[in-house]
Amino acid sequence: MKLLLITILLIGFVGACEARQTIEKPRVIVMTDGEIDDHSSMIRFLLYTCDVDLEAIIETNSIFQRKGHSKEDWYEKRLDAYQEIYPNLIEHNPDYPTPQKLREISFVGDEDENHIKDLYWKDMFKVLIPGSDVIFKPDHWADTPGSDKIVEVLLKDNPAPVYIQAWGGANTAARAFYKLKTQYPDDYEKAISKVIMYNIWYQDGAGVYIEHDHPKVTMLYSASFKGSWDYNSQKDTYDFIEKYVKNNHGPLGALYPQDYISEGDSPSFFYNLVPGLRNDESPTYGGWGGRFVKFKEAPNTYTDAIEDGDKWLSLRRWIDDVNTDYMARMAWCVKSYNEANHHPVISSKTPTMITAKPGEEVILNAKKVTDPDKDKISYTWWHYHFAGDNPYHKEILIDNKNSKKASIKIPKDALGKDLHIILSVEDNGVPSLKSYHRLIISVRD
Repeated sequence: MKLLLITILLIGFVGACEARQTIEKPRVIVMTDGEIDDHSSMIRFLLYTCDVDLEAIIETNSIFQRKGHSKEDWYEKRLDAYQEIYPNLIEHNPDYPTPQKLREISFVGDEDENHIKDLYWKDMFKVLIPGSDVIFKPDHWADTPGSDKIVEVLLKDNPAPVYIQAWGGANTAARAFYKLKTQYPDDYEKAISKVIMYNIWYQDGAGVYIEHDHPKVTMLYSASFKGSWDYNSQKDTYDFIEKYVKNNHGPLGALYPQDYISEGDSPSFFYNLVPGLRNDESPTYGGWGGRFVKFKEAPNTYTDAIEDGDKWLSLRRWIDDVNTDYMARMAWCVKSYNEANHHPVISSKTPTMITAKPGEEVILNAKKVTDPDKDKISYTWWHYHFAGDNPYHKEILIDNKNSKKASIKIPKDALGKDLHIILSVEDNGVPSLKSYHRLIISVRD
C-alpha cells in the first residue's frame, strides 16, 4: 500500500484579512435596495471591505422597495460611522478602504418604479425565478450612474471575475449589460464573461432577462437565505446583537437597526470571503455563502444545493463560524491590536489538489500553523461529501481527525470521484476564530 504524505500548508493566510496581501482579492460590486435588513448587512459588510477589491456600492430598488431609498441617508450614516472607527480598523488591517474611497465609489442606480410595473412580491414565484419568461427588457431605459459604473468596471483591462451582488433588484446591471452589448460589441463577450452575479432571489425582471439575453453571465440564485439568514431565522441572537454589536462596540454597531441577526442579503458577500475554502473556484464547492448546483433549464445558472434533504444546510452549517467571526470584527472597531483576537495562519508549499488511488492511505499533516496572538490551536479534519461536481457521497473515516496529523484510506469504490477534505484550525482566543484549507483528492487509477 502506497503512503502519500500530504502537507497542508496554504501559502499566505486563509481566514482573515490582516495577512492576505499575497492572495488576489475578489472584485466586488454591491447593489442594495436599502431594505431594513440591508441596513444590517451593510454594517457587517463594511467590516469585511478589507477582504475584497470593492469596485462600487450602488443603491437600487426592487419589488419590495419599489422607489428605493437613495433619497434617505441610511447609507451615508453608515459611512460616517465607518469614518469614526476607520483609524482603529487599520490598526488591525491597513487594507481597509478609506472613507473617502467608499464615498467615491458609491452610486445611485435604477430606482424607476416603472421598470417593475405590474410586478409584485405575491407573484414573484410565478415569474421571478430561474427559467421563467422574460418580462421586461432595458432597451429604452435611461442609463444611471450605477449602470455606467458597472460598464466601466467590466471594460477595465483586468481579466479577473467581477462578483455583482444583488441584495435587491438587478435592473441596474441589466441596463449595463445591454449597453455593453449594443455600444461596445467588440468588447462585450470578454466583458460579460467576467460576471458572476449572486442574486438574493430575482427581485425584479432582470434575472430572467440576463439568463436569456446575456447567457455568458454566471447566475447564482439563492432562495435558501430565507430560513437561514432572513427575518425570524436567527431569533436566538438577541443577546448576541445586544452584547457584541449594538453596545460598547462603536458607532457603526450602534446603528444596527434590528434586535437580532436578520441579514437576508449577507450570504451574497459571504460567498467572497474565506479563500481557504476555495468556493470561488466553483459554485459547487460550497462555503460561507452556500453551495449551488446547475439549473437544467438555464445553461449558466446555479440554484441552492440540497444536502441531506435540507435546502438550508449548505448555509446553516457555517452560521456559528460566520457570526463568531463578526464578533471579532466588531471588537476591532474599539480594541487595539493587542487587545483583540485574530485568525490562525495556515501556510503551504504544496498543491491544493492531489491524485490518489483506491486503497491508498493519505496522511494529512498541518505541519505549520501559527497564530498572531500566540493562542493555542486545535484541529479538525472533515470530509465535505456533498462538495464538487463529482463528489464521493459516502462519509469517510478520518483517523485522528482532531489532531495536527491525520490520515484517511481512499475507499475502493471512490474511483473516478473527488474527495473534498476540509481542515479547520481554531484558536482559543476571545472569541475563538477559525481558518480553513480545502484539499481535493482526485481518485484515479
